[in-house]
Amino acid sequence: MHDVYVYGVIATSTLVELDGAFPAEAGYGEIAHIHESFGGEAAGGAYVLARLGVATKLSGNRLGSDPDSRRVIELLTEAGVDCSVIATDSPSPVTEIVFSSRDERTVFGTYTRMLTANDWSQPSRDDISSSRIVCLDPFFGDASERAARWCREASIPFVTIDTSPDSDLTRGAEVLIVSEEFASRSVEPIDTLELLARYMQSCHGLVILTRGSQPLLYARSDGQVREFAPYPVKARDTAGAGDSFRAGIIYGMLRDYDDEQLIETASAISAMVCQRVPGVLNSPTEQELEAFLGRDH
Repeated sequence: MHDVYVYGVIATSTLVELDGAFPAEAGYGEIAHIHESFGGEAAGGAYVLARLGVATKLSGNRLGSDPDSRRVIELLTEAGVDCSVIATDSPSPVTEIVFSSRDERTVFGTYTRMLTANDWSQPSRDDISSSRIVCLDPFFGDASERAARWCREASIPFVTIDTSPDSDLTRGAEVLIVSEEFASRSVEPIDTLELLARYMQSCHGLVILTRGSQPLLYARSDGQVREFAPYPVKARDTAGAGDSFRAGIIYGMLRDYDDEQLIETASAISAMVCQRVPGVLNSPTEQELEAFLGRDH
């Protein structure tokens, strides 16, 4: 059995850690380390949740039968993620290469190819209805919308990311996390508070607007806007920051935390992940998280 059903993007990944700052165009960067890992918002969130002791089941796009795909499933399974329904029959599994420096990262991948080919499995209504919470990626069109509808019908809360203000997923989410980066590309230019207000008009649950190293904003449709400054850490790998933040929100929801505790917990997990390389692969255990937050006494 599982407490959380995660449906979304799963990818093979290679992280190239640079020694020093990102080079200028046509410049040179020294490689410090190359790490074989995995990518995708769903895979990252599932792994972080499992490391925190949460029973988690993962589904989403298909992988292949190649060594890299097998390695991804092995890594996830070893962490405790139930990967039994992940299909491994794709001739061209999604993959990425991430170049990461002290202050920034750049991702090269085949996500568009996977999305264009509709290369994913359908969500499971039974797995959704037997969950306590669903972690839902919005990227699979009708399949994602169907999963959201089944959540509503079964009264299962779901947490999603980066949807448009008028999306069905926005309207039905218990928690919606929107990055300012996504919003700047997808919503007509308006100031930050107006942007948050627009999402609050549609979403009945908690809306969180993340802003990189700047304080995030969060609010509910009937409440005031609050902010939370990220923990000051020396980041080494920011590739899994968003995935781990959403996992932290779900971890807190399972423990009936209030909004302030949810944000504090998710921010702590994200900060811890950013300090490590590869960050998600070294995501904190429950004991490490409690120690970071000073709750271990």
